[in-house]
Amino acid sequence: MLTGACRYVWNQMLALQNETYDVVRMYGGSVKEVPRPTFFTLGKDFTQLRSNTPWLQELPFKEVRYTLKCQADAWTAFFKGQRGRPRFKGRKGDDGFTIPSNVKIERNRLWIPRLGWYVLRRHGGNPYPNSVAKTATVKRENGKWYCTVVYEVDLPELIDDGTMLGIDRNIGQLATSEGDILRLPDTSKLEARRKRYQRMMSRRKKGSNRRQKARHLTAKTSRKIAKVKQDWCHQTSRRLVTRASTLVLEDLNVKGMTRSAKGTLEKPGRNVKAKTGLNRAIQATNWSQLERMLQYKAFRVEKVNPMYTSQTCHRCGYVSKDNRPTQSRFTCKVCGYNDNADVNAALNILALGTGATARGEAFSLETSLSREKIFVNAQYG
Repeated sequence: MLTGACRYVWNQMLALQNETYDVVRMYGGSVKEVPRPTFFTLGKDFTQLRSNTPWLQELPFKEVRYTLKCQADAWTAFFKGQRGRPRFKGRKGDDGFTIPSNVKIERNRLWIPRLGWYVLRRHGGNPYPNSVAKTATVKRENGKWYCTVVYEVDLPELIDDGTMLGIDRNIGQLATSEGDILRLPDTSKLEARRKRYQRMMSRRKKGSNRRQKARHLTAKTSRKIAKVKQDWCHQTSRRLVTRASTLVLEDLNVKGMTRSAKGTLEKPGRNVKAKTGLNRAIQATNWSQLERMLQYKAFRVEKVNPMYTSQTCHRCGYVSKDNRPTQSRFTCKVCGYNDNADVNAALNILALGTGATARGEAFSLETSLSREKIFVNAQYG
């Protein structure tokens, strides 16, 4: 019942905000002129709604109201252009609620205000038995209930030991300046299984139990794929931060890189199918998720301009697209330097992060015309 109340409050407050938004837009107002809802303003409307709804008064106040914090954050992201408008929640969706304070956990049991104790099944037990639980989020995903508990723990202070590591992100893998290639786990079998379930769902009658069963299998497989990739991001980010205190990444505009190439009726796009496959491959590699994990795990994360990092020779600095005869190999046309293309790019990214001006060990450059021209008078030891 608590999750249903949170869904009801979300939809009621969203209907009011949508009405305000549509009225302002109807009379020619811009998006900037639409009032920005905040947790405070939504909370005032919730207090009035709760006073006029007797059955809401029987449920915990803070837990139901906190769902408006998520809605306020969703509106803020919408006005910043980071996502679309908040949408209504359906009865068949994934419901949930958050206990924002005074979380009580005793002997693997969670206390939900006005509802009582509920058993928590943990794999491996409580990882922080001596820490204080700050918040707890209970959510239903694909028919199962999960609880995420946030603890206040004392973490060791991050120390800058002066070490740096360059990282080049590619589709399905990343390379480090130390020469390592870290590949994403193979999920091709799971992807094929999900496509099979999706075809099964599309062939069954809408509203039938058989279609609902196929939808459940599709969602279950999608969640397993997401968990495999999330686990890889956690393990890879931990592996990287233990090697260096400062990590240097490419400053990639992932949103722009994955923009659709369909175009318009007047100016249709080209190679739409190939671009769609590339966008899907980029999003499946979870670049943004890995970057977010590195941001809070590492001492420092620096970003550099990725321009020409994959075409530049790390040893002599010669820039040419011909330096990459294949997708994975790099062979400089001037000095003959040969290496993995992604590792060479990671070395260039590290050089940009450190501000290095020299490249090879026994290499001197007397005359250079430009980055795009061939270097002359080079000597190799």
